[in-house]
Amino acid sequence: MEEQLEIASEVGRRLSVIDVLGVELEKALRLCAIQRQAILKRAFEGRLVPQDPFDPPASELLARIKAEKAKREAAQPRKRSGR
Repeated sequence: MEEQLEIASEVGRRLSVIDVLGVELEKALRLCAIQRQAILKRAFEGRLVPQDPFDPPASELLARIKAEKAKREAAQPRKRSGR
């Protein structure tokens, strides 16, 4: 009987530790979500890294990427469908 009480006490202690860790984990996950949103916000505002005033705007870079992609696609031979 004494051993069972000891085991029950130890199980209770460990469950308490698990409960505390669960609460801490939930807090950490909430903080991560907040930090992720802050990082994304700064990235979209262009404030994540120092900006070079001589760099072209993002719209110009996107247009260049689209043009290069279209050029590559036009240069590739078309695949025949297997009908």
